[in-house]
Amino acid sequence: KPQKEKEEFEIKNAINKSLDLLSLNLKEIEIIKNIQNAKIYGFENELIQVFINILNNAKDALKEKVDEDSLRLLLVQTQQKEEQLILTIKDNAGGISSGAMPKIFEPYFTTKHKSVGTGIGLSMAHKIITEQHNASLEVDNETFEYQNQMFTGACFTITFNI
Repeated sequence: KPQKEKEEFEIKNAINKSLDLLSLNLKEIEIIKNIQNAKIYGFENELIQVFINILNNAKDALKEKVDEDSLRLLLVQTQQKEEQLILTIKDNAGGISSGAMPKIFEPYFTTKHKSVGTGIGLSMAHKIITEQHNASLEVDNETFEYQNQMFTGACFTITFNI
């Protein structure tokens, strides 16, 4: 549902709404949240759509690349640095190939089978973040430690100016 005017809202609520909407699809995934309560100014419903898109892509990658007997992780965290709120969403699905990485936000680019993906989700997410929220959306592969084990996966970073 599109919003007509920007409003102030809690980022934590938008993230939780996104995770709640996807809860049935994320049952086999361990979700680790470390979210500070911070207010941002924007379109909450559109940001929820962005979060859902990124989370769904992570879920698909985890189910495709990580054995169901293995630990499937999704880490969602925020941190404030001076006048910025940095939100990261990362998984342990091995990351995005170097060939796909530069094209990831291009319209109609997909690594999924045509019956599964259209390649429009991340392109729209990028547009919503950069054009309507004066923020940035970047992706990298990241290696991280969790419970004394090392994992690698995609890390989406959204940086809001607050």
